[in-house]
Amino acid sequence: MSTFHAVPLYRHDRPSSADASLRLRLRVYVTRGALDRQIATGRPCESTPALALRARQLADARTRRQIARSLRGIVNYADYRASHRVISASVVEPTAVRRARHPILGLAERLEGTAPVNPAGVARAQVLLTDGLSPLYNRNCPRTATQAIYEVQDALEADIPRVTFDVAAS
Repeated sequence: MSTFHAVPLYRHDRPSSADASLRLRLRVYVTRGALDRQIATGRPCESTPALALRARQLADARTRRQIARSLRGIVNYADYRASHRVISASVVEPTAVRRARHPILGLAERLEGTAPVNPAGVARAQVLLTDGLSPLYNRNCPRTATQAIYEVQDALEADIPRVTFDVAAS
């Protein structure tokens, strides 16, 4: 007969690095919108473990492809709406999107590329897609969609920070 020995997850009232990492990933998942806005406004990615993890997630090819797919989806929606009567809960501003069609598609292509990007630029693209006050959704926005897209592209090309914060150690 063998005995089962449970290995405690906590030693000396401190969580293991696996627990800390899981807690951090959960916190980042729940607060990713707020973290994206902080990164988009230029807060240093290394300033907290949550920002460092979110910056790495934003720079990841999978996240970049998802954002590119959403940008293309907005353009497709605006094109479809121009030729069909659509009843939708979507509040996309089709005229602004059609005017910025080429810059939006160029941004999608850049995000799908393999060149390194600044996480702040990816965060700005995400905020542009999710903020109801962005020019993609708000016809009263002081910036045009084209201006906003160029700001995102400039942020993508800015000095790319090295995020070296050790998430497991936090």
